[in-house]
Amino acid sequence: MSNKIMAVLAAATATALLTVAGCTVDRGAVPADGQGGGKKQTFGRNVQLFDAHRKVHESMKGKRIAFVPILYKGYNLTQNWGSTMERAFGNLGADFEVYDANFDTDKMVKIINDLISRRAVDVLILHNPDVGVLTQQIDAAERAGIYTIVVNMVSGRLGDAFIGVDVVHAAEDVTRRAVHDCAERGGPRRMAVIDGPGNDAASVQWSKGVHNVLDPAGYEVVTTAHTQWQNAVAQQAASSITQQRKNGVCGYLVAYDLNAIAVGDAVADAVRRRVIRPDSIGVYTMAADARWCDALRKGRVTASAAYDVQGVGEAAVVTAQQLVQAGAPAGTSHTVAYVSHTVVDRDNADTTTIACYQGR
Repeated sequence: MSNKIMAVLAAATATALLTVAGCTVDRGAVPADGQGGGKKQTFGRNVQLFDAHRKVHESMKGKRIAFVPILYKGYNLTQNWGSTMERAFGNLGADFEVYDANFDTDKMVKIINDLISRRAVDVLILHNPDVGVLTQQIDAAERAGIYTIVVNMVSGRLGDAFIGVDVVHAAEDVTRRAVHDCAERGGPRRMAVIDGPGNDAASVQWSKGVHNVLDPAGYEVVTTAHTQWQNAVAQQAASSITQQRKNGVCGYLVAYDLNAIAVGDAVADAVRRRVIRPDSIGVYTMAADARWCDALRKGRVTASAAYDVQGVGEAAVVTAQQLVQAGAPAGTSHTVAYVSHTVVDRDNADTTTIACYQGR
């Protein structure tokens, strides 16, 4: 082969190698599939320190986040989540807004439908009042390319993520405490359950956890009252049960801490009227906000499976960032994650970080 031909071949080979070397393959890219608009991933396998900071802020800047709770104003639980989200999303440069449904399911559905139809948000954070009520909205959000994160009240239609307390486990733990207390004071093997609407996820799971402990222990659930989470209804139910059963009930297992305060007031009133003996009926619940801790110090309630309320808000923020950074289409993956809980009483509530929480 002549020197001239060899020189031409060498030049061509060098050009090809330079061309290949100049091309990169972005393994982080996620193609859109029409089901939620896949986007490019924010990060690949390796990252530089300051580059990570910049990319996180760039990925979240201007993202529109909507939080739609069942009730917001004056409600420590959801205001704690909302204030946590507001701080975190604000630091990231995202646009965050709360839409208060004010215990009106129809209003909640209309709010969510409007946000989806206008494609006014990138992430929806929902507090589902019922196992199935937001199924269509979660489906519609997915089709519109909107991520959905459900907090604390799990839906039959999961969305991209659920974050909340493990209600069944929490109910089991505090029910074991109630059984122990009843045995200590020689009380009757009878409990009363007071929950929310009864067909919502929290009520159903609460009942499951309660029965998981009471049934094998040979305890009877004498009644289950549904309050729609209304304190006045909870107090009236407890007054009626106590008046009828008197000391024939050893404890109230209440699915919600503020309802438990109202139940504790009913029990205290029955003691004052000498309908029942002092310290004959315990009041047990889940969650422990500042008002519940005040009632605990006054001896109106007994113990609670306190859970990391602020952690729910923090986890929602983290999950939203992960969804945006991963860039996969809405509805591509579905996860359930639980925060921590522990039983608290007068001995440890004030020294337990997740108990006695404020709204902000």
